[in-house]
Amino acid sequence: MNTSELDARQRLVRVALGQEEADLLIRGATLVNVLTRELYEADVAIASGRIAAVGGGYRAAEVLEARGAYLAPGFMDAHIHIESSLLTPARFAQVARPHGTTCVVAEPHELVNVLGLQGLHWMLKAGRGSGIRVYASLPSCVPASEYERGGAALTPQDIRAGLQVPGVLGLAEMMNYPGVLGLDAGVWEILAQAGGRRDGHAAGLGGRELQAYAAAGLHSDHEAVTPPEAQERLRVGLWLMVREGSAARNLQALLPILRGDVSGGRVPRRAMLVSDDVGVDELLAHGHLDRLMRECVAGGLHPVDALALVTCNPAEYWGLHDHGAVAPGYHADLVLLEDLKSFRVLETLVGGERHHVPAPTPALGGGTINLGPGWDTVSLGVPAHWPVIGVRPDQIVTDRLSPCGEPGTASGDLTRLVVADRYGRGELSACWAAGIGLKRGAVAMSVLHDAHHVIVAGADEGSTGEASVRAAGRALERLGGGVVVYDGQQVIAELPLPYAGLMTDADPYLTAAQVEGVTAALHSLGCVLPYPITTLSFLGLSVIPSLKLTPRGLLDVEKWRLVEG
Repeated sequence: MNTSELDARQRLVRVALGQEEADLLIRGATLVNVLTRELYEADVAIASGRIAAVGGGYRAAEVLEARGAYLAPGFMDAHIHIESSLLTPARFAQVARPHGTTCVVAEPHELVNVLGLQGLHWMLKAGRGSGIRVYASLPSCVPASEYERGGAALTPQDIRAGLQVPGVLGLAEMMNYPGVLGLDAGVWEILAQAGGRRDGHAAGLGGRELQAYAAAGLHSDHEAVTPPEAQERLRVGLWLMVREGSAARNLQALLPILRGDVSGGRVPRRAMLVSDDVGVDELLAHGHLDRLMRECVAGGLHPVDALALVTCNPAEYWGLHDHGAVAPGYHADLVLLEDLKSFRVLETLVGGERHHVPAPTPALGGGTINLGPGWDTVSLGVPAHWPVIGVRPDQIVTDRLSPCGEPGTASGDLTRLVVADRYGRGELSACWAAGIGLKRGAVAMSVLHDAHHVIVAGADEGSTGEASVRAAGRALERLGGGVVVYDGQQVIAELPLPYAGLMTDADPYLTAAQVEGVTAALHSLGCVLPYPITTLSFLGLSVIPSLKLTPRGLLDVEKWRLVEG
């Protein structure tokens, strides 16, 4: 402890002994003890941003009358890409804190792919003034694989330096599982830098491959989509992160595991709820982790077990020993709840503060869009033998469909996809996709996991369709990043994202309205995806099966090679 920490701890002792007045007393609460799974009436005394004592008879400068409301630890999202909300940390906190979120472990993979370690430092700096606690895990795969090339590449030396940054808790999701299992020297040099937590990302792995992945020293996975996959991860010692976001929704499928249906009613202790990627529109409409707990309780999970999935469990996983419980010495990150069914939040405290005015979001340079001079003339043709990407509306995995014109392909449901390098290198590739549904026009975006190149989806309208694709790309370039919907030789909807082409510091309700406008415009053009921005943004992620499009070409993820041109 440094001197200030020592003084604060000694003050907690004096307040706990009744020798000194607390800053705040929460009186008459029904305390939710996630450590013992108990509910009981208690007062909570808070001093210097921490809990000094739990019990009766304490004095305080301010009293908050709970009147029997449930007092629980603040909610923690153990794996989230804040950038996917399209909001800066302060704007994200503005939305999430009223829903009980007090802490997140951000994985700034998107920002770091564009700007390198500058993006990591910015995320932590912006998070400090946001109104919630923002920790980070250090992106381990920048670029995500050998088939992606973004605006930056982290070397093992960069990884070593990044892990020393205050606020970084460990190594983020190791997506390059072929490199792990193939004993790739570069991948293993990165793993060697991390002595603490190492997040996993084992999409589709099972059997011996999953055993080997766990044996390599990875500690968690959020890619399980079926109960057998989830149970297998728990059995090999991985922490199970159950993901429920805007692009991938796995909670309903994995509720049997969380309820303990396959283990005689014994709920798994090494499990968490995470959102991974969640859009601002969904946050405003449905909430954050509170929504996930509502679904858990509605699905038969005990409310206190549901709370543990977003409090003490993630705190234990990340080694945040003073987080995740209502107990003496813990951070006073607390939430008052009306009940344990709706999880309606009455008040959220962070560090004992009931109200917070966020600091201005720091400036962020770089991250512009440069399609290069060849964009207007380069061929957008698709090789006839290439398979078609089958897009699923509620998952980030895709299907491999027969080439255009062959049996098994819905020829009337084809959309041209183009992925172009945004960093001025001139690389570009195009393919066909089914399941998007565009009948006319085009949409261009600078949000494309993980390298965040430009993706343009255009209706199959021959030369008119190609012209719309090119026009949409140039409109996005002029906007400086974000989302542009183009039809009839004009932009009909747009969403500016001036922070690296990924985020905005605008009011979340304005941003949500712009997302809604983009979504409505796309639906008017025939798009059938419920959350088109989110779903389209994963069609370039080279580490998620089955087919993904990169500027270098169409990648068969399962075979781990580009489809021959």
